[in-house]
Amino acid sequence: MPAQKIDSLTSLRFFAAGMVVVFHTRREFGYFGLAEHLALTQAVSLFFVLSGYILAHTHRTITSRSDLYVFYIKRLARIWPLHLVGAAAAAWLIHYEGGSVGSTAAILNVLLLHAWSPDIDTYFSLNGVSWSLSDEAFFYVVFPLLIWRVNATWVVKLAATILVTAAMLVIFENMGRPLMLWSAYISPITRLSEFMMGIAAYQLRATLRNAIEGGWRASAFESGAVLIVVSAIWATDLRVVSDLPFHLSKPVAIWLSNCGVGVLFALLIAVFALEDGGLSRLLRARPFIYLGEISFALYVVHQLVLRFAEDHGYMARSYPVAVKAVLYWLAAIAVAAAVHHLIEIPVQRLILSRLAVRRGVVV
Repeated sequence: MPAQKIDSLTSLRFFAAGMVVVFHTRREFGYFGLAEHLALTQAVSLFFVLSGYILAHTHRTITSRSDLYVFYIKRLARIWPLHLVGAAAAAWLIHYEGGSVGSTAAILNVLLLHAWSPDIDTYFSLNGVSWSLSDEAFFYVVFPLLIWRVNATWVVKLAATILVTAAMLVIFENMGRPLMLWSAYISPITRLSEFMMGIAAYQLRATLRNAIEGGWRASAFESGAVLIVVSAIWATDLRVVSDLPFHLSKPVAIWLSNCGVGVLFALLIAVFALEDGGLSRLLRARPFIYLGEISFALYVVHQLVLRFAEDHGYMARSYPVAVKAVLYWLAAIAVAAAVHHLIEIPVQRLILSRLAVRRGVVV
């Protein structure tokens, strides 16, 4: 029987996508005084931790080749079609702008292997945000190993992935900035610990539920988790990190300002997944759920919409900045909704139905 959907976590995905959109449009619209001192790139960490938690919830056991097949087909159908659409749209925009993409970078990008390259022109090639999808693809590949005997091994696996992250930061400490950025922010190996934090958070769900016991405590825990996470996102802004009274190596500073809130995101997700408090009830409102459902499409298309608007002169119009920002957001959400309904969902269903029939399994 399929695992029950956790609506509050679906809605959280929109807020993570929104943080990324605000960060990527800061040059055009600014922050309107709301997020200027927040490390908004931490949103990718929220995506990774969420992914680990949700997969641990929906695929608790993978015990046969059939289970493994179903898992990989579902994951392929989840991200690859929309990634290809984003890559094709980016290629068209680059051609329109008179630029080009190297063949090696393009091939690696299409195969979702580009985050493994330390070359900035490769891992940010085509649709720039897709490096995180390359990371996700790696997480999907190793997930069956991470979930295997997870009840008895999750602590060891979490510790091992954290040690690997630390090793990456140490190994690349004296390298040039592009390599340090790759090792601390882009590398799938470095980011695996955040995915594992999500799996670990799922293992602690029963303990957390017993501690909270619903009612006013649940609302208090949810409010407290939000305050802690927002405070941490402020405290890990690179300007704050750079002004610390003690020295941090550059890779550690980069990692802290982009990924360092992962463990607190795990707490936030674990608390909201219980859906016992007032804030999680608010997130179960249908408009938030819908925005969460189209959040992956929004993440994929938002920079493409901005580039299209810039290339065709829409950003040069003499409208107030606030009006431009509202129009952009409406356009980005409309395109995301269209892509979600016309491409993402139909292609997912097509892939799952065709390949499931071929193998004779239920997906």
